[in-house]
This record gives sequence, C-alpha cells and structure tokens, in this order.
Amino acid sequence: MSGKKRFQIEVEDRVIWVKANGTWTSLTVADYIADIRTKANALAGKPWAIVLDARDWQACPADVFTQLQENTHWCLQRQLRLGVVLLPEQPLLRWQFAKATEGERPEHYQKHVVEDEAAARLIIQQAGYFKQKPQPQQRA
Repeated sequence: MSGKKRFQIEVEDRVIWVKANGTWTSLTVADYIADIRTKANALAGKPWAIVLDARDWQACPADVFTQLQENTHWCLQRQLRLGVVLLPEQPLLRWQFAKATEGERPEHYQKHVVEDEAAARLIIQQAGYFKQKPQPQQRA
C-alpha cells in the first residue's frame, strides 16, 4: 500500500460507493483497483452498480488512464450494469474522467452524471440495486 488512500469504498446492498479525492498516482490507482476488485468479487453472480463521487478528485497524471480503463473493462465483464457519477462543473476533470473510463460499453450498461448523493440514491433505488425492505403488515 502507498500510505494515505485518496479514496473510500463502501458496499451497500448491490452498490459500490466510491469517494475519490486528491490527485491519484499509479500507486493510488493500484490500491484502488485491488480494493474495488475485492468488493466486486464479493458481489459476483448478480448485476451490480457503482456510484463514484469525484467532486473532490484532482487532475491526475496521464499514466493512470490506461490502468483505470482496464479496470472499467474488468468491472463490466463482472456484471457492472449501472454507473452513477458525481462530477464538478470543471471541464478538465470531466474530460479526465471521460478519458480514464473510455472504452466500449455493453448495451445493458447505463451511466448517469448527477449533482448530489440524493440524486444518485434515487437512480440506484429505481434501478432496483437496493434490497427491498419488507413492508410492515397492517392490522385489520
């Protein structure tokens, strides 16, 4: 490990939540890929979604793009079906994110760019990636 992580990863039902911050180096990306793959493998067997909060992400060296593109492809091969991204209104970071995740996408893959976590949660919920909580029975 490279020391201080520039990301946090949590799993909620069939959703991997990522919060990226700071500038990512090749070491950061290697740590991220190892962590994300561990989480994705735990969801194996069924479609899953990812929410990436990149609002605090910084511009990164170009050498990380290939690693991130390969990881995106790996995730898509393992039933990643929905990506929801929170991006700032900064053209450089939006271009960088597009470059870091470019590649062919299967027809079943959907991507949304949203402004906040509430919008992300709504999309994830509507797509069915959260477990349905049992409704309390009403007494007659």
